[in-house]
Amino acid sequence: MKSPNNAYKIPEASSSLNDEEKLVLFAIGSLDYAPIRSKIKIQKILFLVSNVFKGFQDLLDYEPHLFGPYSETLDYVLESLIKLGLVKREGSFYRLTDEGETLVNSLRPKPELLAVINDFKSFLNDLTDEEILVFVYVSYPQFISESVKWDELKPKRVSIALSLLNKSKISFSKAAEIAGMNAVDFDKLLKDRGMPWRALA
Repeated sequence: MKSPNNAYKIPEASSSLNDEEKLVLFAIGSLDYAPIRSKIKIQKILFLVSNVFKGFQDLLDYEPHLFGPYSETLDYVLESLIKLGLVKREGSFYRLTDEGETLVNSLRPKPELLAVINDFKSFLNDLTDEEILVFVYVSYPQFISESVKWDELKPKRVSIALSLLNKSKISFSKAAEIAGMNAVDFDKLLKDRGMPWRALA
């Protein structure tokens, strides 16, 4: 998918909400209001979105942190939306309230923005937090510097790569990258384990 213009802005639909708040509402309300299952997931979903729509990078201001890319702004926005009665937290899950659903239905996000949010939410929301962190660390190594998890996760790279491939979440080449192996060695590993990758694609 080609990146839209860097100056992309969420359309004005409610004078009481800023762009960051609308973006978070769109993310939680996407895929028929399916809840986002952890704070790590919502942080990483919107991190990936901001790498497609570059104009959102200044809004969310991600930086290296203990658990990978982190936006303090996003944490603040989540708490603000909860106080406004638009989002509710149920355990580790975040979902829209009835008022939040009504508001999201009135905002009418651009289809290209919603399509990207849907793709990343569908991709990440049923992964474990460890699978998400390894995927993000390998894909964006510039965010490893402050991590408290990377050293713990490195020995799990192969098993996580196999899990993501088995779930049809990533390509063979991405799985090899996550495993830290070249394509020939990774192909041999799959064959040795009876996991022909073409059958999993």
